[in-house]
Amino acid sequence: MEDLLAVLAQAVAARASDVYLLPKPAGYAVVLRQARGLVALDVVSPATGQRWLNYLKYQAGMNVTEHRRVQLGAYTPPQLAVPLRLSTVADHTGQETLVARLLYGVPALDAFTAPLVARLQTVAQARGMVAVSGPTGSGKTTLLYQLATALAQEQMVMTIEDPVEIVQPAFLQLQVNPAAGMTYAALLKAALRHRPDVLLIGELRDFDTAQQACEAAISGHLVLTTVHARSAALVAPRLVGLGVAPALVTAALVASAAVRLVHTPVTHPEVVLRVVDEGGRVHEETA
Repeated sequence: MEDLLAVLAQAVAARASDVYLLPKPAGYAVVLRQARGLVALDVVSPATGQRWLNYLKYQAGMNVTEHRRVQLGAYTPPQLAVPLRLSTVADHTGQETLVARLLYGVPALDAFTAPLVARLQTVAQARGMVAVSGPTGSGKTTLLYQLATALAQEQMVMTIEDPVEIVQPAFLQLQVNPAAGMTYAALLKAALRHRPDVLLIGELRDFDTAQQACEAAISGHLVLTTVHARSAALVAPRLVGLGVAPALVTAALVASAAVRLVHTPVTHPEVVLRVVDEGGRVHEETA
Protein backbone atom coordinates (compact mmCIF):
# COMPACT_ATOMS: atom_id res chain seq x y z
CA MET A 1 0.00 0.00 0.00
CA GLU A 2 2.96 2.30 -0.55
CA ASP A 3 1.04 4.27 -3.18
CA LEU A 4 -1.87 4.96 -0.80
CA LEU A 5 0.45 5.86 2.05
CA ALA A 6 2.28 8.26 -0.30
CA VAL A 7 -1.02 10.01 -1.04
CA LEU A 8 -1.85 10.25 2.67
CA ALA A 9 1.65 11.56 3.42
CA GLN A 10 1.17 14.20 0.70
CA ALA A 11 -2.14 15.18 2.30
CA VAL A 12 -0.47 15.53 5.71
CA ALA A 13 2.33 17.61 4.24
CA ALA A 14 -0.27 19.92 2.68
CA ARG A 15 -2.22 20.07 5.99
CA ALA A 16 -5.29 18.83 4.16
CA SER A 17 -8.34 18.30 6.36
CA ASP A 18 -9.88 15.54 4.20
CA VAL A 19 -8.96 13.05 1.49
CA TYR A 20 -11.77 11.94 -0.86
CA LEU A 21 -11.93 8.84 -3.05
CA LEU A 22 -14.70 9.59 -5.53
CA PRO A 23 -15.80 7.20 -8.33
CA LYS A 24 -15.57 8.68 -11.83
CA PRO A 25 -15.99 7.15 -15.32
CA ALA A 26 -12.19 6.85 -15.67
CA GLY A 27 -11.57 5.52 -12.17
CA TYR A 28 -11.35 7.03 -8.69
CA ALA A 29 -10.58 10.72 -8.26
CA VAL A 30 -8.31 11.55 -5.33
CA VAL A 31 -9.27 14.97 -3.97
CA LEU A 32 -7.86 16.91 -1.02
CA ARG A 33 -9.72 19.49 1.02
CA GLN A 34 -7.34 22.24 2.07
CA ALA A 35 -7.90 25.59 3.76
CA ARG A 36 -8.26 27.29 0.36
CA GLY A 37 -10.68 24.71 -1.03
CA LEU A 38 -10.67 21.42 -2.94
CA VAL A 39 -7.59 20.27 -4.86
CA ALA A 40 -7.79 17.43 -7.41
CA LEU A 41 -4.71 15.30 -6.82
CA ASP A 42 -4.97 12.32 -9.18
CA VAL A 43 -7.23 9.77 -10.86
CA VAL A 44 -6.40 6.13 -10.18
CA SER A 45 -7.82 3.04 -11.87
CA PRO A 46 -11.07 1.51 -10.58
CA ALA A 47 -9.13 -1.51 -9.31
CA THR A 48 -6.62 0.66 -7.45
CA GLY A 49 -9.34 2.82 -5.94
CA GLN A 50 -11.29 -0.19 -4.71
CA ARG A 51 -8.10 -1.73 -3.33
CA TRP A 52 -7.39 1.43 -1.37
CA LEU A 53 -10.96 1.52 -0.08
CA ASN A 54 -10.85 -2.10 1.06
CA TYR A 55 -7.48 -1.63 2.73
CA LEU A 56 -8.62 1.38 4.75
CA LYS A 57 -11.91 -0.27 5.68
CA TYR A 58 -10.13 -3.43 6.82
CA GLN A 59 -7.64 -1.48 8.92
CA ALA A 60 -10.51 0.49 10.48
CA GLY A 61 -12.49 -2.63 11.37
CA MET A 62 -15.27 -1.85 8.89
CA ASN A 63 -17.23 -4.44 6.87
CA VAL A 64 -15.21 -4.94 3.68
CA THR A 65 -18.06 -6.82 1.96
CA GLU A 66 -20.59 -4.00 2.49
CA HIS A 67 -20.35 -1.40 -0.27
CA ARG A 68 -23.68 0.45 -0.22
CA ARG A 69 -24.57 1.41 3.34
CA VAL A 70 -23.00 4.14 5.43
CA GLN A 71 -20.04 2.94 7.49
CA LEU A 72 -17.84 4.81 9.94
CA GLY A 73 -14.43 3.85 11.21
CA ALA A 74 -11.08 5.11 12.46
CA TYR A 75 -7.49 4.16 11.64
CA THR A 76 -4.08 5.62 12.46
CA PRO A 77 -1.40 4.61 9.92
CA PRO A 78 1.76 4.01 11.96
CA GLN A 79 3.84 5.57 9.19
CA LEU A 80 1.98 8.89 9.57
CA ALA A 81 0.92 9.04 13.24
CA VAL A 82 -2.08 11.14 12.16
CA PRO A 83 -5.47 9.58 13.01
CA LEU A 84 -7.98 9.13 10.19
CA ARG A 85 -11.74 9.21 10.64
CA LEU A 86 -13.31 7.26 7.77
CA SER A 87 -16.77 7.41 6.25
CA THR A 88 -18.02 5.35 3.30
CA VAL A 89 -21.30 5.26 1.37
CA ALA A 90 -22.45 4.33 -2.13
CA ASP A 91 -23.37 6.99 -4.69
CA HIS A 92 -26.50 6.87 -6.84
CA THR A 93 -24.89 4.33 -9.19
CA GLY A 94 -24.00 1.97 -6.35
CA GLN A 95 -20.30 2.76 -6.43
CA GLU A 96 -18.60 3.20 -3.08
CA THR A 97 -17.16 6.55 -1.99
CA LEU A 98 -14.84 7.32 0.90
CA VAL A 99 -13.73 10.38 2.82
CA ALA A 100 -10.89 10.27 5.33
CA ARG A 101 -10.66 13.17 7.76
CA LEU A 102 -7.15 13.86 9.04
CA LEU A 103 -7.05 14.77 12.73
CA TYR A 104 -3.99 16.78 13.70
CA GLY A 105 -4.85 17.53 17.31
CA VAL A 106 -4.99 20.93 18.97
CA PRO A 107 -2.47 23.30 17.35
CA ALA A 108 -0.32 25.46 19.56
CA LEU A 109 -1.32 29.10 19.84
CA ASP A 110 0.54 31.49 17.59
CA ALA A 111 0.70 35.23 16.98
CA PHE A 112 -2.76 35.17 15.38
CA THR A 113 -4.66 32.74 17.61
CA ALA A 114 -3.19 33.68 21.02
CA PRO A 115 -4.87 37.13 21.16
CA LEU A 116 -8.12 35.62 19.88
CA VAL A 117 -8.18 32.90 22.54
CA ALA A 118 -7.26 35.48 25.20
CA ARG A 119 -10.22 37.64 24.11
CA LEU A 120 -12.54 34.65 24.24
CA GLN A 121 -11.27 33.80 27.72
CA THR A 122 -12.25 37.29 28.84
CA VAL A 123 -15.72 36.85 27.35
CA ALA A 124 -16.04 33.40 28.95
CA GLN A 125 -15.58 34.84 32.44
CA ALA A 126 -19.21 35.92 32.33
CA ARG A 127 -20.28 32.26 32.04
CA GLY A 128 -23.25 31.40 29.86
CA MET A 129 -23.07 30.16 26.27
CA VAL A 130 -20.45 30.98 23.64
CA ALA A 131 -21.69 29.67 20.28
CA VAL A 132 -19.52 29.57 17.16
CA SER A 133 -20.72 29.35 13.57
CA GLY A 134 -18.87 29.05 10.28
CA PRO A 135 -18.52 26.94 7.12
CA THR A 136 -17.11 23.40 7.01
CA GLY A 137 -13.38 23.37 7.64
CA SER A 138 -13.24 26.88 9.06
CA GLY A 139 -11.75 25.70 12.36
CA LYS A 140 -14.75 26.04 14.68
CA THR A 141 -13.97 22.93 16.72
CA THR A 142 -10.24 23.64 16.72
CA LEU A 143 -10.83 27.14 18.06
CA LEU A 144 -13.11 25.88 20.82
CA TYR A 145 -10.55 23.22 21.74
CA GLN A 146 -7.83 25.86 21.96
CA LEU A 147 -10.06 27.91 24.26
CA ALA A 148 -11.07 24.89 26.36
CA THR A 149 -7.43 23.78 26.66
CA ALA A 150 -6.54 27.18 28.10
CA LEU A 151 -9.49 27.00 30.51
CA ALA A 152 -8.65 23.42 31.55
CA GLN A 153 -5.57 24.61 33.39
CA GLU A 154 -7.82 25.68 36.27
CA GLN A 155 -11.26 24.27 35.48
CA MET A 156 -13.00 20.96 34.83
CA VAL A 157 -13.78 20.62 31.11
CA MET A 158 -16.17 17.99 29.74
CA THR A 159 -16.92 17.47 26.05
CA ILE A 160 -19.85 15.82 24.27
CA GLU A 161 -19.12 15.09 20.62
CA ASP A 162 -20.28 13.05 17.64
CA PRO A 163 -17.68 11.64 17.28
CA VAL A 164 -14.68 12.63 19.40
CA GLU A 165 -12.23 13.84 16.77
CA ILE A 166 -9.44 15.28 18.91
CA VAL A 167 -8.26 13.30 21.93
CA GLN A 168 -7.38 15.71 24.73
CA PRO A 169 -6.30 14.02 27.99
CA ALA A 170 -6.99 17.21 29.95
CA PHE A 171 -10.74 16.84 29.23
CA LEU A 172 -13.37 14.29 30.18
CA GLN A 173 -14.65 13.36 26.72
CA LEU A 174 -18.00 11.69 25.99
CA GLN A 175 -19.07 10.36 22.59
CA VAL A 176 -22.58 10.20 21.17
CA ASN A 177 -23.87 6.66 20.50
CA PRO A 178 -27.56 6.72 19.53
CA ALA A 179 -27.74 2.90 19.35
CA ALA A 180 -26.93 2.78 23.07
CA GLY A 181 -29.29 5.65 23.91
CA MET A 182 -26.36 8.04 24.36
CA THR A 183 -27.71 11.02 22.42
CA TYR A 184 -26.43 14.57 22.79
CA ALA A 185 -29.35 15.37 25.10
CA ALA A 186 -28.93 12.23 27.23
CA LEU A 187 -25.18 12.73 27.63
CA LEU A 188 -25.69 16.39 28.45
CA LYS A 189 -28.09 15.49 31.24
CA ALA A 190 -25.61 12.94 32.61
CA ALA A 191 -22.68 15.32 32.19
CA LEU A 192 -24.21 17.94 34.47
CA ARG A 193 -24.17 15.43 37.34
CA HIS A 194 -20.37 15.39 37.05
CA ARG A 195 -20.38 19.11 37.87
CA PRO A 196 -18.09 20.36 35.09
CA ASP A 197 -17.09 24.02 34.97
CA VAL A 198 -16.96 24.02 31.17
CA LEU A 199 -19.12 22.01 28.77
CA LEU A 200 -17.99 21.73 25.15
CA ILE A 201 -20.86 20.44 23.00
CA GLY A 202 -19.93 19.50 19.45
CA GLU A 203 -23.08 20.88 17.85
CA LEU A 204 -26.57 22.10 18.75
CA ARG A 205 -28.74 20.42 16.15
CA ASP A 206 -32.07 19.65 17.85
CA PHE A 207 -34.47 21.11 20.40
CA ASP A 208 -33.64 18.83 23.34
CA THR A 209 -29.89 19.47 23.13
CA ALA A 210 -30.28 23.20 22.54
CA GLN A 211 -32.80 23.52 25.40
CA GLN A 212 -30.59 21.68 27.90
CA ALA A 213 -27.49 23.54 26.76
CA CYS A 214 -29.22 26.88 27.34
CA GLU A 215 -30.45 25.76 30.75
CA ALA A 216 -26.90 24.69 31.66
CA ALA A 217 -25.65 28.09 30.52
CA ILE A 218 -28.00 29.99 32.83
CA SER A 219 -27.21 27.72 35.80
CA GLY A 220 -23.59 28.80 36.12
CA HIS A 221 -21.81 26.63 33.56
CA LEU A 222 -19.75 27.87 30.64
CA VAL A 223 -21.10 26.19 27.50
CA LEU A 224 -18.98 26.19 24.35
CA THR A 225 -20.65 24.93 21.21
CA THR A 226 -21.15 25.25 17.45
CA VAL A 227 -24.36 26.19 15.64
CA HIS A 228 -25.14 26.12 11.93
CA ALA A 229 -25.77 29.78 11.09
CA ARG A 230 -24.54 32.11 8.35
CA SER A 231 -23.34 34.81 10.72
CA ALA A 232 -22.84 35.63 14.39
CA ALA A 233 -26.06 37.67 14.35
CA LEU A 234 -28.06 34.65 13.16
CA VAL A 235 -26.94 32.30 15.94
CA ALA A 236 -29.71 33.42 18.32
CA PRO A 237 -32.48 33.15 15.67
CA ARG A 238 -31.16 29.68 14.82
CA LEU A 239 -31.54 28.57 18.43
CA VAL A 240 -35.06 30.01 18.49
CA GLY A 241 -35.71 28.13 15.26
CA LEU A 242 -34.78 24.90 17.02
CA GLY A 243 -37.62 25.60 19.46
CA VAL A 244 -35.86 27.27 22.41
CA ALA A 245 -37.84 30.14 23.94
CA PRO A 246 -36.44 33.54 22.90
CA ALA A 247 -36.18 34.65 26.55
CA LEU A 248 -34.07 31.60 27.40
CA VAL A 249 -31.80 32.18 24.40
CA THR A 250 -31.32 35.81 25.45
CA ALA A 251 -30.48 34.79 29.01
CA ALA A 252 -28.07 32.02 27.99
CA LEU A 253 -26.14 33.49 25.04
CA VAL A 254 -23.32 35.76 26.19
CA ALA A 255 -21.44 35.72 22.89
CA SER A 256 -21.76 34.37 19.37
CA ALA A 257 -19.05 34.22 16.75
CA ALA A 258 -18.63 33.60 13.04
CA VAL A 259 -15.31 32.01 12.05
CA ARG A 260 -13.65 32.05 8.65
CA LEU A 261 -10.13 31.33 7.46
CA VAL A 262 -7.93 34.17 6.21
CA HIS A 263 -4.88 33.17 4.14
CA THR A 264 -2.61 36.20 4.38
CA PRO A 265 0.10 36.46 5.50
CA VAL A 266 -0.47 32.88 6.67
CA THR A 267 -3.66 30.87 7.05
CA HIS A 268 -5.35 31.79 10.35
CA PRO A 269 -8.89 32.19 11.73
CA GLU A 270 -10.69 35.50 11.76
CA VAL A 271 -13.69 35.85 14.07
CA VAL A 272 -16.60 38.27 14.11
CA LEU A 273 -17.57 38.28 17.79
CA ARG A 274 -20.89 39.51 19.19
CA VAL A 275 -20.78 40.00 22.97
CA VAL A 276 -23.75 40.75 25.21
CA ASP A 277 -22.82 42.81 28.28
CA GLU A 278 -24.61 42.74 31.64
CA GLY A 279 -26.92 45.51 30.52
CA GLY A 280 -28.08 43.50 27.52
CA ARG A 281 -26.20 45.70 25.03
CA VAL A 282 -24.60 43.96 22.04
CA HIS A 283 -21.05 44.82 20.95
CA GLU A 284 -19.62 43.46 17.70
CA GLU A 285 -15.91 43.27 16.99
CA THR A 286 -13.50 41.52 14.65
CA ALA A 287 -10.77 39.48 16.32
